[in-house]
Amino acid sequence: KIYQMAIDEFYNNDYKTATLRNIAKNAGIPVGLIYTYYKNKEALFNIIVNPIYLSVQKLLLSEPVALNKSQDCDTSFHFQEELPAILNMLKNNRRQFVILIDKSKGTSYANTKEEFIQFTKMHIQTHLQAKMHKSKKIDELFYHILANNFMEGLFEIARHYKNEKWANHIIKLFMQQYFYGINSVIV
Repeated sequence: KIYQMAIDEFYNNDYKTATLRNIAKNAGIPVGLIYTYYKNKEALFNIIVNPIYLSVQKLLLSEPVALNKSQDCDTSFHFQEELPAILNMLKNNRRQFVILIDKSKGTSYANTKEEFIQFTKMHIQTHLQAKMHKSKKIDELFYHILANNFMEGLFEIARHYKNEKWANHIIKLFMQQYFYGINSVIV
């Protein structure tokens, strides 16, 4: 009950403004009981967001299977391979994910959003450079823009999640547009 009320409190507020007093009140317990299970607010926050952080980090740092075998792979297939994991995370842990990316200021996770964008940038850069002619150079900012746009799209889907069917549809549309252009969505 403490865990669930803490998710509510951090989601509705953020780390800095959330209080153990509110968590205890909403859980119907004395504040002191929280300390039986969690050292402090930070420890409670970490229990909520760390599993999501590690899961998304693993997902973003994984290499496409085809890239391991050859340099001729389609980035979209890598993300499509990961689609079930993304949908599962949104279905089961969406609020924890939103807490992690939007409500962690003042914690060791404060820069997670930027970190996830950086991991995505590295992935995109590695993939594009493997496919590009060696004489062609692309400004680093371009990779950052691509990664930022992609991750912000996923963040927006998490923020506005309605249900599993909706998420599956919107993610497929988003990825189709991202990898094949806006015309692919309307054709």
